[in-house]
Amino acid sequence: MLSKKLFLLTMMMFMVSFLSKAQYETGTKYWQLEGAFSGNVSASKIVTPYSYHEESSSNRSSLSFKRGVFTENYLAKGWFANYNLDASTYHISSGQTKSKTYYHTVGGGYFVAKFKPLTKSLALFGEVYASGSYGFQTGSQDLSYHSFSLESGLNVGLRYFVNKKWFINGQTSLINVGAYQKRYGNSIATELQLNSVMNVNSLSISIGKTF
Repeated sequence: MLSKKLFLLTMMMFMVSFLSKAQYETGTKYWQLEGAFSGNVSASKIVTPYSYHEESSSNRSSLSFKRGVFTENYLAKGWFANYNLDASTYHISSGQTKSKTYYHTVGGGYFVAKFKPLTKSLALFGEVYASGSYGFQTGSQDLSYHSFSLESGLNVGLRYFVNKKWFINGQTSLINVGAYQKRYGNSIATELQLNSVMNVNSLSISIGKTF
């Protein structure tokens, strides 16, 4: 009886190990998709001899796609692309002044990720990446605003498999360094930034599938 239980336990451990490895073994490919939306609206009444109402609103939408392949067991490499849209509206009732501004950011990059399975369905990972982006403005305001950026950094997170193919990723930025250039007309500003503390703004959730 004891030998039978040991045999069943050994088989279960082997199956867990096999299923975990199969999701991260050489040649396995996957894609990820992430989207987000946020916004706010504000309104106020300015009391002067010429009282007027002032309203403003802004929202941000983002979409990111990632594709990777395991070149070694538990080691994946691949590329990603993303698009962000920041939209804002400003309105003053007295003069019927209304303006709309849209700021677009298009980017992409390359990543290398290392995974460490914790259970059959859950794995810890670290990811290094390098990326670049270009931003431009459209709308009713001056359209001469542009930006360029180069970034690299380290993300850490967890991957949870809902079933054999589909998974959910949760990650945050551990360290990030970037060079940014903003151009407005003939004015050019360049800055370097280093962020080394995890914060709520860097948390992201995505869904994906292996194939």
